[in-house]
Amino acid sequence: MTDAPERFRALVASGGNILLTGAGGTGKTHLIREIVSRDPASFSVTASTGIAALNLGGLTIHRWSGMMLGPGDGDSDEQHMAQLVRDSRRGVRAGFDRVRSCKTLIIDEVSMLAGRALDFLDHLARTLRRDDRPFGGIQVIVTGDFLQLPPVSRDNHHDWAFQSRAWKDAGFQVVELTKVHRQDDAAFIQALAEVRLGRIRGSTAALLQPRVARFPDANLTRLLTHNAMVDKWNAYRLESIDSEPRVFNADLTGSEAQRQFLIHNLLTPSILVLKRAASVMFTVNAPDASFVNGQTGTVVDLSGGSVVVESAGRLIRVEPFKWQFDPRDPRSATFVQLPLRLAYAITIHKSQGLTLGSALIDVRAAREPGQAYVALSRVRTLSGLHLKDWFRGVFVSRAAADFHAAHANQNP
Repeated sequence: MTDAPERFRALVASGGNILLTGAGGTGKTHLIREIVSRDPASFSVTASTGIAALNLGGLTIHRWSGMMLGPGDGDSDEQHMAQLVRDSRRGVRAGFDRVRSCKTLIIDEVSMLAGRALDFLDHLARTLRRDDRPFGGIQVIVTGDFLQLPPVSRDNHHDWAFQSRAWKDAGFQVVELTKVHRQDDAAFIQALAEVRLGRIRGSTAALLQPRVARFPDANLTRLLTHNAMVDKWNAYRLESIDSEPRVFNADLTGSEAQRQFLIHNLLTPSILVLKRAASVMFTVNAPDASFVNGQTGTVVDLSGGSVVVESAGRLIRVEPFKWQFDPRDPRSATFVQLPLRLAYAITIHKSQGLTLGSALIDVRAAREPGQAYVALSRVRTLSGLHLKDWFRGVFVSRAAADFHAAHANQNP
């Protein structure tokens, strides 16, 4: 069997359309960063969500292409295209220019991209480039795992990208990464693989049931399903610390729309309230400063103009970090803040892409396919996994499971 990363690199060089998939922690993002770093000018980096786009240093596919929100209910591709052509906003015009000049387009977290949006992107690219090949001749590389989080749905009917006309026309070649790097315990890896497919039985149940925590440590990071739950728990835990709070306000520049995008999609809050002894999480990778995204620690000093965090036995002085709406556009909005957030709780959606040493998982209110798997697979070790309660059910999309079964292990 050909090494999957090598096959992926060869397919990228060949110009074909590719789906790079695999379970959580198999290195999809790492491999994308590697190929982009070799020739950054040749790749347009996007993602289906703001969080994923910022993580990769790109734009959402909607903003990158200029399609904005995409076609409304009942709008045809032609109708929405005509609306955009009449739209004078700079973001639409800039998006059109990016589509016209694009060589290779990367779309991360494709599982959360609606098929309707992919169909319109195909129509947009063919129209602007005056080229009737799929996506107007742009090489498209999509990455993600359809057994993880789905597109947003109002009626529990998910419009998967792989069900779209554009997907079928594009002829995506599938490369599946199978070696898990996040965990190294074979039994835990196997259990997570079963959860990914919606199976909680036999050896998987026997391994995970003892991880139900009767009296969990209050400082464990909680992965929760809803923002309101996260905000409530973080506020409660911070209030319980008997010391004076200090407020850090982000320094924002640029257009209001871009600033709001950064505020709503960064893991780092624009208003960061900390206390000495508070549990915090780092929100960027900074190996030179001895911390990585998802690493946790405790605030030990708030005096002067900086924050000192104790983590992994080290004292780390945390300095402000600068995020940019579009790293390739120096005029785009910026967000400068300490790369920290309270670590008591985070939503499962915002945890995607993180690796956590330990966490308390509460999926009792999980109703989306793949949500439980995403939460469990963030944790590096079985001993670091703590469950609030036993599963009432693990939701997996039958359509996604069938797609996975039909395309798994296609590396020749």
